[in-house]
Amino acid sequence: MLTPARAILLSLCLALLNACAEPALKDQVSTEFATQELYPVKNSGFAEAFVRRDANLSSYRSVDIRPLGVSDIDIPTTAVAGTLRRDWQMTAERESALQAAWADAMNKAFSAYAHAAGGTGVLRIESSLTRIAPGRPTATTIGGDLQPMGSSQDVIEIWGEFRLYDASDEKLLAVIRDNRTLTSVQMSRTAPVTVTLLFGSWSALLHTRVSGK
Repeated sequence: MLTPARAILLSLCLALLNACAEPALKDQVSTEFATQELYPVKNSGFAEAFVRRDANLSSYRSVDIRPLGVSDIDIPTTAVAGTLRRDWQMTAERESALQAAWADAMNKAFSAYAHAAGGTGVLRIESSLTRIAPGRPTATTIGGDLQPMGSSQDVIEIWGEFRLYDASDEKLLAVIRDNRTLTSVQMSRTAPVTVTLLFGSWSALLHTRVSGK
């Protein structure tokens, strides 16, 4: 069975492999973000990405990583096999655990960056979980190799959104959205290992797209 450490390494490797295709801006500005002059990005490795042509994300060497937003998650009432309704509730304990896991993942991914609360040359990163819903297993479902022998692969899908700002003038530089499927077998835990794997994957790819490396 794949150990959690090996699973984390595999997840990060998959994120980096997905990042290998060269991103490119589309010709037309995004309808949704026309006011902010954001253009859709092809081959971002995420489900959706929009960025300013003059964002120059790789020029930033300091980051302001804000706490993960978990207070406004859309959670439908549809039942998911392998979970109970309480497994989906964002209790204060679960919110704190998710925010701590995200902060740990981001601090590791951006360890080469200085950390600042704002100012010139600082990239502010705001992140939030936006939706948790029933999903379908795929070849990249996180946690498939961590399930007990003989268990079914019941799956949830988690959506996240990441917004990047120039901290000095509050200019929105990029909006990134993504969704991944996770096995639901561990959702009764406050901080499931599958969510830790997901956060590691997201933060690694975010770093790749910001740094250009």
